[in-house]
Amino acid sequence: MGLAFAPLDAQDFYSDSLYVRGQRLYFLAVQSERYLSLAEATFTQLVRKYGPEDPLMMYLYGLTALKARYALNPLKKRDYLYEAIAKMDATVARAPNDVEVRFLRGSFYYYLPFFLGKKAEAQADIQALVRLLLAAPSVYRERYQPEVLRAIVGFLQETGWVSAEELRQLRAAYSV
Repeated sequence: MGLAFAPLDAQDFYSDSLYVRGQRLYFLAVQSERYLSLAEATFTQLVRKYGPEDPLMMYLYGLTALKARYALNPLKKRDYLYEAIAKMDATVARAPNDVEVRFLRGSFYYYLPFFLGKKAEAQADIQALVRLLLAAPSVYRERYQPEVLRAIVGFLQETGWVSAEELRQLRAAYSV
């Protein structure tokens, strides 16, 4: 089974400075709630501009997951969590070979408590990420900023679910 990659010019959002800004805001929102609304507004603007592309929508679902993390009300926390899970799973089913889709869900599921039962999906996302990244380094080096690739490879290493040889290949391919 071959991998299908969208041509870089098919989805212009990859080269849009607003997209790069949105990615940075997303990573900041992971660290601090104060960036959440700005990141959400940025990705909402990108969806208005480019349509509901799977990676753009996945960032919004990731931000919904962060709302669950930051919510104080347990009922709101639960609602955000289940909304994020349902939408992320549907997006992965629709776009299983999209690096950002698999990274965003995998990194979310990796940190979920074990009793939510998402470890197998997290592991599947990690293995898909490794496979995709090793299959087409030139595509992803052109598509993503070095800081995004460093974050992805760093996360893969952190999981402990990637072999030493695969990590070596990833570091070499992405100069990490």
